[in-house]
Amino acid sequence: MKLLLENWRQYQLLTEVQEIQALYESGQITEGERMDWLKAKAKRLGLPLATLIALGAPVPAEAGMLDFLRGGAESSQQQEAPAEGLSEDGKSFTAKFQLAGDIQLSMQNADSRALEGAADNGLQGAEITSRMQVGGFFYSTASVN
Repeated sequence: MKLLLENWRQYQLLTEVQEIQALYESGQITEGERMDWLKAKAKRLGLPLATLIALGAPVPAEAGMLDFLRGGAESSQQQEAPAEGLSEDGKSFTAKFQLAGDIQLSMQNADSRALEGAADNGLQGAEITSRMQVGGFFYSTASVN
């Protein structure tokens, strides 16, 4: 029952974020209003702002906003997807899974694929060492210590 309620809360949050993004994209609200809503929602939920953005509200391309989201960092590089498969050093395996309606389930599927790929390539005892969302995909990397 607890899992069901948590999934419902995640669905509601995802729906809210997507509605705000749709209003922004249609020109009904400004970038500032969108960011104010995201910041207020993140504060109420005790979540990092980046978490809400990862739920479906893309990061604006302006360098000033990127600096703000990164906590003042002066980098304006766009995030690139990691290479899938076995790493060059043979110590990790990266897999991806397309973002679906249930974010938690999508991350778990990416993790499972990474762990299976690591095991298939002889990396026994591998653990998930990183996760990231790029575009509509989650990428998980399993590594051996």
